[in-house]
Amino acid sequence: MSEQRVLSLAPSSGPSQLRDAYDLFRLEKQGSLLSHWTLDYYELHLGRFFRWLEGRDPAVRRFADLDADTLRRFRAELAITPHRFGGQFQPSTLHCSHRAVRAFLRWADLEGYPVDLRLLRMPGPRVPQKEVSVYHVAQLRKMLSACGSPVEETALRILIGSGVRLSELFGLALKGPDGLPDLMIDSLDRGHAELRVRWDAGAKGKKARRVPITPGLAAHIRRYGARQRPETESTALLINRYSKPFKKGGIDAMMDRLKRSVGFRVHAHAFRHTFATVATQMGWNFERLRAAMGHSDYGILQRYVRLSAERDLGSRKDWEEFIVGDPTLRR
Repeated sequence: MSEQRVLSLAPSSGPSQLRDAYDLFRLEKQGSLLSHWTLDYYELHLGRFFRWLEGRDPAVRRFADLDADTLRRFRAELAITPHRFGGQFQPSTLHCSHRAVRAFLRWADLEGYPVDLRLLRMPGPRVPQKEVSVYHVAQLRKMLSACGSPVEETALRILIGSGVRLSELFGLALKGPDGLPDLMIDSLDRGHAELRVRWDAGAKGKKARRVPITPGLAAHIRRYGARQRPETESTALLINRYSKPFKKGGIDAMMDRLKRSVGFRVHAHAFRHTFATVATQMGWNFERLRAAMGHSDYGILQRYVRLSAERDLGSRKDWEEFIVGDPTLRR
């Protein structure tokens, strides 16, 4: 983690009890080993909240001056204020803002700051239940054909073939700190291969796991690593044309190019939804799927069971190239 990650939000004019408290909140979260993704989440949403408070007349800098009406005005203005690209914030973003502010205020209350308890009871914004995006196998093939480089094709195949999150994708390495590769192929002769999602390499909640993958995907990753991966000192698996680890900016640019090429929306989390839906259709039981997805409980898996019954994403035979069938049959 870089030194900048221990710094507070951008300085404001004059002392602020809220920002001083945030510094302590942030240090506690860092000490709890939260990921830099989560720390950035708090930095973004709480930074926006504090800047709005300091722009009030008079400015709100102390917990004693922060009441429920002030928070209501912040939420109302945020809902109609254009973001940097000109559009309005999505309901999911507004809900994330609410959760970040509430987490900070709950921490402050436990620390003994004078927090108005009405702030802690305020319900979050309603988020519409949108249709979950999943891809048909024909759409997947179209996207693979439109990939512009070996690293893009490899990233796409890993996303669809393992259901890993973006932070976990970027954390995959040719060799981890323990000297072992994240592509586990000791049992490849029996048709069994796994991707290792390490606790220290982007796994959500720092929960390590292994995901069964097809021998074809394992062979593709090995071929990319041996023949197509640019030379670099980095141990990261995915390397861009500048010999740097593939990061979120590269994925975003790739998704934009694919969208222009294929004519439909392409976004990374839809591959995770597709993986889980197809895995359900291919006979994975709840425990295998929960473990592979990295979920802590079974509740969220219910939507994939529903999707597997509602959506025709292509034949099982076509999907066997990309996603492992029932893993219990491959032991």
